[in-house]
Amino acid sequence: MVPDPKENKFKRLYNAVVAVAAIALLYAFLSFVGIGCPIKYLTGVSCPGCGMTRAWKSVLHLDFAAAFSYHPLWILPVPGVFLLLFKDRMPKWLYRLMLGLIIVAFLVVYAIRMASGDSEVVVFRPSKGLIGRIVLRLLG
Repeated sequence: MVPDPKENKFKRLYNAVVAVAAIALLYAFLSFVGIGCPIKYLTGVSCPGCGMTRAWKSVLHLDFAAAFSYHPLWILPVPGVFLLLFKDRMPKWLYRLMLGLIIVAFLVVYAIRMASGDSEVVVFRPSKGLIGRIVLRLLG
């Protein structure tokens, strides 16, 4: 039997919606228990996406200046989702190029934000993370 292309498209969309819902529920739970970002909580070091949730909350309140201050690439997840949903409809080289550009943009902005060190959103404080606190307690 030949698979129906429409079924595949709806399955991909369904999987994307389920994944976004699962991530939203996970972040809601982590916020509820006071953890927030799990990477920052464990390591004391912000990840390239740190500030993204606060940026989107600001967008929902139409405060775009705050959104950019929390994460200047707050808009990139939108084209990223469309890129993933429609990757079968574009040439493989274009998909890889666009995905690569998004990744490079996140890494460059992350490096700039980490190097500036003037933000409470992006921090490098390994001694404040759970792992750092455990190591310090064991050593000291």
